[in-house]
Amino acid sequence: MGEKGGYVYEVLTIVSMLSVPSVFFRPKDKVDESDAAWEKFFVPESDHLTMLKIYQQWESSEYSDDWCNKHFLHVKELRKDREEGGGEVSQLQKESAIQLAP
Repeated sequence: MGEKGGYVYEVLTIVSMLSVPSVFFRPKDKVDESDAAWEKFFVPESDHLTMLKIYQQWESSEYSDDWCNKHFLHVKELRKDREEGGGEVSQLQKESAIQLAP
């Protein structure tokens, strides 16, 4: 975690997720399946925490394209988020010497 017990990595992940178009896709022929997949990520307290959960689970899958397809997520948008967010994290670490969790 960031210094002083903060959540810098998580906040930057959420901000990065908000900077890309929706990561969900909903094929007309698989509406029920895609809705069910989305519900597995849903965090009732916050859409932001839902986005963080999606990213963390994708990260746990080792950024798998197949995992994204199985869960009706746009891999292209998640990759874009990873590239942009990773850059923000790296820049913040350089500028402030903050140690962040992976």
